[in-house]
Amino acid sequence: QHLPSDFTKKFIAFQQYVIGLHEGHDYLLSQMGNADETPVSFDEPSNNIIEEIGTKSVIIKTLGNEKMCITVMLAVLADGIKLPPYVILKRKTMLKDQLPTGIIVRCQNQGWMSTDLMKDWLNIVWNRRPGVLLHKRQMLVLGTFKGYLTPAMKNIIGEMNAALAVVPGGMS
Repeated sequence: QHLPSDFTKKFIAFQQYVIGLHEGHDYLLSQMGNADETPVSFDEPSNNIIEEIGTKSVIIKTLGNEKMCITVMLAVLADGIKLPPYVILKRKTMLKDQLPTGIIVRCQNQGWMSTDLMKDWLNIVWNRRPGVLLHKRQMLVLGTFKGYLTPAMKNIIGEMNAALAVVPGGMS
């Protein structure tokens, strides 16, 4: 597949930026991380349907939750360590049920990442990762979500002694 030249140029510029950061600061692999959030649906109806040719209508069975979803922020370090999933539920209050260990769960009215939740993720997940106490310079690679790119958020990340590398739109 041939990629458009502007896509290739953006990708190469991003790649050179990250390589330049790495070479300029000699980051440990444990101090380089990539994180992004993704929606997770509770009910994914199948795209494959078996029905006789010519049938006028087809019934698709679902659980009725195809519009219900959560957001999960996933992160991995360059040394292969996976950080705890950060799950955002679409609700106002926390569940009273026992939640699985090894994940961090938060609530938000729309069920997606916000600037406040990003600050929480930085404190609860990023600042508690293995090797963080080495106080070495860090690199955090994030997508283009506007909540990451506010001046306040850039300041918070900078105060953590972390360089921010933003993956260009359409490449995450």
